[in-house]
Amino acid sequence: MQLMTKHSEEGNINGLGWIDAQTKKFDLQKPFKVPHMGWNNVTHKKDSVLAKELNNEASFYFVHSYYVSCNVTQDILFETQYGHDFVSGFQKENIYGVQFHPEKSHRAGLQLMQNFIAA
Repeated sequence: MQLMTKHSEEGNINGLGWIDAQTKKFDLQKPFKVPHMGWNNVTHKKDSVLAKELNNEASFYFVHSYYVSCNVTQDILFETQYGHDFVSGFQKENIYGVQFHPEKSHRAGLQLMQNFIAA
C-alpha cells in the first residue's frame, strides 16, 4: 500500500505515485504505541467489491509505524482509528491497497482475499 503513494517519510523517498497520497510516520501521544500492533476495527468509506460481505466494523490485524494520507477522498476505501483516523485501505479503479494484514485477520481477512480474487 505504502509503495503506491507519491512519497514516503520512511527513508524520505518517492513512491510509485499510483495513488495521490503520502506515507507518514505516526506521531502519537500516550497511551498509543508505535508501531501500531494488534486488532482494530476497519470502517467502510465507500462501496467496493473488496468490502463485499464484510461487516462495516470488521476487525483486522495491524503491524505498522507509518500510515497513508490520501489527497483524494474518493480513493479512500477503509479508515481506522488509532490516535486519529487514518486510511487503512484505498481503491482507485483496479488498484487496491490495505494497511492491515489480511493473511493474519482470520475470517474477515479470508473474505477480503476471496473478494480480491473475484474482482
